[in-house]
This record gives sequence, structure tokens and C-alpha cells, in this order.
Amino acid sequence: MVVTEMTAAALAALREAIGAEWVLTAPEAVAPYARAVCGLTRRIPAVLRPGGTEDVLRLVAAANRFQLPLYPVSCGRNWGMGSRLPPRDDTLVVDLSRMNRIREISVAGHYAVVEPGVTQRQLADELRARDLPLLLNVTGSGADTSLLGNALDRGVGYFAARADGLSGLEVVLGSGRLLRTGFGHYENARTTHLFRHGMGPSLDGLFAQSNFGIVTAAGFDLIPRPAAQCAAILKIAREEDLAPFIDRLAALRRDGSVQTVFHIGNRARSEITLAPLLREQLARRGYGARAADRAWALDQLRQAGFGPWSAVGGLMGPPDQLRASVRALRRAMRGVARVTILDDARIAFARAALRRLGFSDYLRRQAALLEAVWPLYELTKGIPTDAPLHSVYWPVGDAEPDDWREPDRGPAGLLYCLPILPAEGGTAAAAMQWAEEIFGRRGFTPYSTLNLMDDRSFECVITLAFDRERPERQSAAHEAIRELEDRYAAEGFPVYRTGLASLPRLVRADDPFWQTAREVKKALDPNGIIAPGRYSLD
Repeated sequence: MVVTEMTAAALAALREAIGAEWVLTAPEAVAPYARAVCGLTRRIPAVLRPGGTEDVLRLVAAANRFQLPLYPVSCGRNWGMGSRLPPRDDTLVVDLSRMNRIREISVAGHYAVVEPGVTQRQLADELRARDLPLLLNVTGSGADTSLLGNALDRGVGYFAARADGLSGLEVVLGSGRLLRTGFGHYENARTTHLFRHGMGPSLDGLFAQSNFGIVTAAGFDLIPRPAAQCAAILKIAREEDLAPFIDRLAALRRDGSVQTVFHIGNRARSEITLAPLLREQLARRGYGARAADRAWALDQLRQAGFGPWSAVGGLMGPPDQLRASVRALRRAMRGVARVTILDDARIAFARAALRRLGFSDYLRRQAALLEAVWPLYELTKGIPTDAPLHSVYWPVGDAEPDDWREPDRGPAGLLYCLPILPAEGGTAAAAMQWAEEIFGRRGFTPYSTLNLMDDRSFECVITLAFDRERPERQSAAHEAIRELEDRYAAEGFPVYRTGLASLPRLVRADDPFWQTAREVKKALDPNGIIAPGRYSLD
């Protein structure tokens, strides 16, 4: 059935399933779901907001009965990759943000069982309120992003990749059956989130980047709070030092000196992240018109040593181990990067000293820089922040909307290219040059980050910013992403996540992999009602 022709009976069944007030059809209620910061739009007949797993079961039953396609989103903040948009028009959006219960937190097992509407902010606040010795594997995508939504799309946090930290999924399959993975299907099982595979086939991986069902809860790994931790900021002064820097950092990861994800950003990435925060701090310190000058804020960053590449990451462990890790890092980076170590004690001392000596122009500017870096420091400690969202607006002008935490609503456009690269300096440096060439031909700047996930590979995040109010720039932006994705694939480095515009091109009907996925889809969702077109063939 085409949803634009949804019958009164179908609408009544949806309202009966979850309550009439949670079936949104008014144009003003649906409009926020129909546009995204990536520049695309969709025709959406209705938005459905279930409040629990039983609601989802009833929704899926009604959708099967009336052949209604459903597109589930956790909180809809998958910025640059589609946000809340379905792959296709005339699909009903299932907004799971009301399902925001933290069902369990285990200190001994260091995990939380959460529903899809639980955000980074919510879980971090709960850990802090209960003073639990656990840290959250945060991302820089915003405090109100969903934990499960990001993990199921294989997002990468400041401590580890997130998908491998899921366990014991509760899933409403497209068939209408309720599935619990791992040991979760055994009554009273107490090890569901301790040994994720359970007995028999391990099914958890089927539900990452797929459209076989709707995940309504899962275990989410947490990190035991270390005895000591600090952050390292590494500044590379010369472009040619990027390759040896990467090789040395990967070696530190291999020998255990570095255990978390280090984020390595090019100058453009560092500037759009830090410049808006620095400018705000400079304005607070009375710099007035000078603080409003973009060029002056950028100059302050360059004077502070943020050169062609910079990196930030956390170090943690027992005090003796942490001191050894810091020594190893300083030793390894000699000649390629300047190392600054930050911890709570150092920052408290610096703040106190800068307050006492704040009459100096230089020290006032140093105080502003310290406060601008503070949100990034907190990310290395597992504390989520909205501060990086300012970077969405900086490339396209000064105007930030009042609701800047909702990029879908503003004029700024955002796209990503996301290949996986080997942890090899020469390859990474070449891959960054390809982005410079392809974006440069169309007048775009690549805002690039290399996230060292382990001792073997990087998540490469190349951001493209554009003005959504200029159609020709939006078209050029999507062309640049397509060309760059194709270039990486040709070099042997296909992307691991992609936006809506690229899905039809990258999911190929002649590929046995996608053919097999289609067969699995048919078994688990025989009527094809869950997210048609998402990482799948028809």
C-alpha cells in the first residue's frame, strides 16, 4: 500500500496501538522530521511515537496488516547522515525518543541496559547523580544524541568503537516476533550482558546498520573509572610530520601505552571546533569588537600552536602506569609533536593563577584558550557536551540560530565521508591529500579527523560544510562526497557508514553480500516494512 493513500482503518489501527496523541499527522508536527542538515527532504505522512516495547509490537503488527513502511529513529540526531529522514518518501517515521528508560546499571559488570531514547546526557547525569565509579564512552556529536542509535550505526567514541559494546539486544523483528539475543532469551539469565554471544549463533551483529527489526533495548558497555587519568593535546607544526606522528602513535597503541581513541584533526577541523568557543570566551573577557573578528580568533589559535594537525586523547590507569604512559608519549613524540598534558589538578592550578594575574592581556587570552579547550578535555573523561555543535555553523558564516543545538533547522549544511584506513602514516597522509584535491576542485574545505580506534585502523571522518540556502552549493557538496567515496573505494578503502544520498549507489544488486542480506531480511521481515532502502536491496 502507498502510505499517501493510508486508509481510515490503518490510521485507526495505529492510534489504537500507541494512543491517538502519539500519532502525529498535522503538517506542523511532521515538518521537523522532513528536513535534515544534509540538505535532503522527504515526504512523511505521519510520525509515530511509541512509549515502550509493547507499543512497538502493536505498531509492527498494524504495519504488517496494512503494509505500512516504518522508519525507526532513536532520537533523530544522526547529523550529516540523514538525521530523522527515511531513505524513501511516504514512509512513517517511528520516533523512539519517548522510550528513554535506563533499565539497569551494573557497577560490577560495568554496563547499563538502556532503551533507544536514552541520551548521552541522561546516562552521564545518572552516573554522576549516583556517584557510580563508571565512565561513559562518549562521542562529540552532542549531549542529546542516542546511545543505541549511534552504536547501531557503528559510531566511535572517545574510548572505543561503540557497536562492539552492545549486548543482549531486545528487538521487535519485522515479522512481529520479539527477539532477545545472547543469553537474553533464557528466563532469569544473569550473564546476558557479561558474555554477549550466549549459546548458538551470535545474532547481535545482524541489527547494526540493518533494517531487520526495531531495537527496543540493549546493554551498553561502560568503563570502570580509572584510578588516575589525564588528557594529552598533541600539536604538529609541519605537514610532513603527520605520517611519522601516526606511525608512532600506532606503536604506542600496540604496546599498551595508549588505550583510548586519539582524535587527530587537521587545521581546518581544529579551527571550526575551537574558534567559536574561543571567540565566546574572548568576548566574556571584554575584547568586544576584536572578539567578534573571526580572523583574530583564528590567529589566537595559531599563536597557541595549533598547526597543520593536532590531536587529543585520554590516558588512564593506576598512577604508576599513567606516569609511564605519559613518559612514553613524550618520548615517542620528540621531533614530531609538542605534548601538553592536562588533568584536573593542572587545570585547577592554571585557573587560579590566571584569575590572580588576569590583568595581563596575554594571560587573559590564555585563560580564554583554556576555557575553550575545556569541553574537549571533558570528552576525554567521558562527559558529553554540546560545544562541538558550534562547528556546524562556523564554516558558512557568523549566524547561529537560537536553536543551534538542532542543526536540521538552520541554514548550515553538513555531509560526511567515512572510510576506514589502516594505521599507517604514509597511507593516511595520502588519503588526506585525496580529500584536499577532490573538495578543492569544487571550492570546499575538508574538515578531517583521523580517529585511532585500535592498533590497526583509523575511523576517518571527513566533514563537508555547505550553505543549504544555495542549491548549487548543495548539489556540488553531494557530488564531492560521491567522488571522494568512489576514490577511497578504488584505493581499497570503502566507507563504513554513508548518508542517504549514497545508499542506492553503494548497495549493489549484483553483490552476493547484499543479495544474502536481502535473504536474511526476507526471513526476519517478510513484508519488508522496516526501513525499506536502509543498507538493503528491495
